[in-house]
Amino acid sequence: MALSVKIISEEKIRPSSPTPDTQKHLKFSFLDQLALPVYVPVLLFYAPGGDDNQTSKSHRLKASLSKALAQYYPFAGRVQDNNVSIHCNDEGAIYVEAQVNCRLSDVLNQLNVDSLNQFLPFSIASSDSAKGCILLVQTTSFQCGGMTIGLLMSHKITDASSISSFINTWTAIAVAGDGSNATISQLPLPEFIRDSVLQPPQDFQVATPTSDTGIHAKGVTKRLVLKGSKITALKAKAASARVEQPTRVEAVAGLIWKCAIAASKSTSGVSKASVLGQAVNLRKRLEPNLSDTSIGNLLGFITPETKAGAAEIELQEVVGLLREGIAEFKKSGYKKYQDTEAYLEFFKTMTDPDGPYSSDKNFYLCSSWSRFGFYETDFGWGCPIWFIGGLSMFSNFFLLMDTRDGRGIEALVTLSEEDMAVFQRDEDLLAFASFNPDVIQVADSKGSSRVCEGKSTSEVAVGSDVQVLSV
Repeated sequence: MALSVKIISEEKIRPSSPTPDTQKHLKFSFLDQLALPVYVPVLLFYAPGGDDNQTSKSHRLKASLSKALAQYYPFAGRVQDNNVSIHCNDEGAIYVEAQVNCRLSDVLNQLNVDSLNQFLPFSIASSDSAKGCILLVQTTSFQCGGMTIGLLMSHKITDASSISSFINTWTAIAVAGDGSNATISQLPLPEFIRDSVLQPPQDFQVATPTSDTGIHAKGVTKRLVLKGSKITALKAKAASARVEQPTRVEAVAGLIWKCAIAASKSTSGVSKASVLGQAVNLRKRLEPNLSDTSIGNLLGFITPETKAGAAEIELQEVVGLLREGIAEFKKSGYKKYQDTEAYLEFFKTMTDPDGPYSSDKNFYLCSSWSRFGFYETDFGWGCPIWFIGGLSMFSNFFLLMDTRDGRGIEALVTLSEEDMAVFQRDEDLLAFASFNPDVIQVADSKGSSRVCEGKSTSEVAVGSDVQVLSV
């Protein structure tokens, strides 16, 4: 039976208290202005359970969302002025309720990544009524009583840390119920990064790369999972004198990048230079430091590069390049993000015909959502049994996420159809990763009992000195 999601209702959830006139206009920071005008998806799957029925859950979600929007008031506004500011007019987040004609297990045990967009309000987001909308939510009820909560967050004002902070506030209010006002008073307030913090140069206009790199082209997305035991073995293989103890993200990103390079060489017959754009959290690098609840695109980039004409590239080599990029960033690379003129020069190199987007190079983008605590997203009826984000935002894109037990990594990899056909047969990759295993099998792996018992989202999100971050 074909999957069929039916929209039951659509409404706007407005903040529980009006936004003051002094806060009605939020001009984007320099980095927010550079962000692509796309939505970042977040999708949470919940098993049947809890004392609430679907009607009670719906009421709890909407009431707590309204209170959360009073704190995150720009999320209830609309983007305006050619994508450079938000009118904080309390127009509201769009909230959609839907039903699907199957059980939760039917989706999770026969997972089709391409079908997951039905659980997100993309069709609403593209309508005129949602023009400029910052946040859209869709809840979908399964026949078994399970549900999904899907969010679309505008990339113009959010990165993964921003999304995590918002969801953390929303869930805290939802769990508190009648005592939510006391809870709200104890929550850290979001700090919206304005143009006064990261000021654009005068007469600045955003330029979009136009060279034929494939980064914006349509591709094929595959899901793969590396269990904790496999990552331990992978880290041992990736270790070298240059990097004695690779991190999980370094090892997994390095493996995927290495195998993507090999696939491109196999299909094209040419060994091009390859660049991996890896986003890094700026919050604890800018001077002065910004709080963990700073909201905006606070992303720096490292761009390690392999040379053209190289023979087969080894895992240790690419992991070494990633580590060197992070070391340089920690030393001084972050400084250009506060010197907007210097950053503008850096941005120009990114769009230069001879820069990373050059047609003579393969450009890949890797984003890590590891350690952001999405599996701790409890609205009052338990934590999600599965979480996924990103969902094919670009081609040549790798998104890394935690498995539910916190030990493994789940990845979404989007490549051209030709490259993917080779990539998914790579023996070096298959030695450590499984393609599209049943979600329940991954969720029930050893160690899952630790979910919801660890750090808060904000503590998990910025737990390392230089954290690899989402775009």
